[in-house]
Amino acid sequence: MGRPIAQRLLESGFKLTAYDRNRSKAEELVRLSTVYPETSQELSRLGSERGVEVLDVTISGSTSAAEKGLLILCGGGDKKCFDGAESIFRVIAQKYFYLGPSGSGATMKPVVNTLLRIGMKAIAEAGALDEKAGLDRNRLLDVLSQTAVFAPADVGKLQRAMKSDYSPQFPIRLMNKDFGLILNLAAAVGARMPAAGAAFEINARQSDEGAEQYFSAVILRMEEEAHLDFTGEGRIRMGAPREKLV
Repeated sequence: MGRPIAQRLLESGFKLTAYDRNRSKAEELVRLSTVYPETSQELSRLGSERGVEVLDVTISGSTSAAEKGLLILCGGGDKKCFDGAESIFRVIAQKYFYLGPSGSGATMKPVVNTLLRIGMKAIAEAGALDEKAGLDRNRLLDVLSQTAVFAPADVGKLQRAMKSDYSPQFPIRLMNKDFGLILNLAAAVGARMPAAGAAFEINARQSDEGAEQYFSAVILRMEEEAHLDFTGEGRIRMGAPREKLV
């Protein structure tokens, strides 16, 4: 993600320092990493002690969106500094939002990720139900992509899953990190998150398999738990046959 963002900034004429040990040069720092809100607030405090304004700006979007400058940014920190950084934001993002004081951007990220992470678990369950009920697995994408409940960003993930391609773009171990941020925030503010907890459990089970996989590999986990498997002729149902309803 960092490489395409840096490339766009350089191509737009910005001077870019990837790492600088001379702290006297910095007046404003835009941090784009996903960390705990408390970490963002501590960095802001440390920056203020040294005369540096720190903005916590979190990212929503894929590597492809970063290459095209179509990211979504959510920022926290000093409003004047945020407004002053708009020329940077316009290069890398299609939308950017100021959310409030330090830590606000870092707080919004797990809120947004809750929908994405639980959503993938829901897709995995729907796919397993589709196959267990005897429907054509390869028609699943055609149907879901035309429904109002299916996000356009999920189409590519499901296309790859239909081909059993789970090569890591965003590995499942990083999904576990995101779940940690989500559940930590929920515990801190006293919010119950039963769906997120259940999704994290399934995600962790698949991650325990040891292979470095794309986070959509939770589809594999749900297929295994539904006793579905491949043969040379395609997908079959494993285990006891489904009883007829009477």
